[in-house]
Amino acid sequence: MALLEISGIGRRFGAVEALNAIDLSVEEGEVFGLIGPNGSGKTTLFNVLTGVYPPSAGEIRLDGAPIGGVRPERIAGMGLARTFQNLRLVPHMSAFDNVWLAQHRRPGMGMRDILAVGGRKERARRDEVEALLEQTGLAARRDTFAGDLPLPDQRRLEIARALVRQPRLLLLDEPAGGMTPLETREMADLIRTVAAPGRTLIVIEHKMDLIAEICDRLCVLDFGRKIAEGPPGRVLSDPKVLDVYLGREDGDD
Repeated sequence: MALLEISGIGRRFGAVEALNAIDLSVEEGEVFGLIGPNGSGKTTLFNVLTGVYPPSAGEIRLDGAPIGGVRPERIAGMGLARTFQNLRLVPHMSAFDNVWLAQHRRPGMGMRDILAVGGRKERARRDEVEALLEQTGLAARRDTFAGDLPLPDQRRLEIARALVRQPRLLLLDEPAGGMTPLETREMADLIRTVAAPGRTLIVIEHKMDLIAEICDRLCVLDFGRKIAEGPPGRVLSDPKVLDVYLGREDGDD
């Protein structure tokens, strides 16, 4: 069953057509990869899905409900969370407090719940945050300011912040950006064993070894258009994909 359905999505910025007639269907429980050269529209698509930009054309449905043009906080309340290519941590707060604060975007919770002190509910939420820090390899750094963490741990913390919102659909924007090959393999393992079970993922990444390892299917964008879709082995060997993407340098989208 499709959790996310995208039909004819377009997004224009003045005369610039960032997305053109994108059709996608992502199945529940699937790990779906979104790849393409820099400027191909990957992060723009994430921004449209999460309500940062309204679509200029087309329709988006999350579990059957239309979300195109819906405010970001309402979309988050429907079970969609994301990470960012450029990290959105609170640098002068501890790792624990960064995850704790992120709960306010969780369905059915608000800042009043976050600030409430005492009681079983607060203890249960604290236990959940501690468990997420353990699962993401950050338990020993729970009291470290986010800004003092090395980059791989900052990216792990960003994922923990997204997971504490209990999303059904999680969007990961370059989770291994700036990492060494060893750190990339560790991130692939974290995504496979912690982030993916029990939810649906869409992953933007330039590192093809990670994408090929964790994704069930891939979509390739180029100049805002879909040029290929299918299993990783087939897509990554497609001559058209090789021509437009794999030979180009990594960088910001």
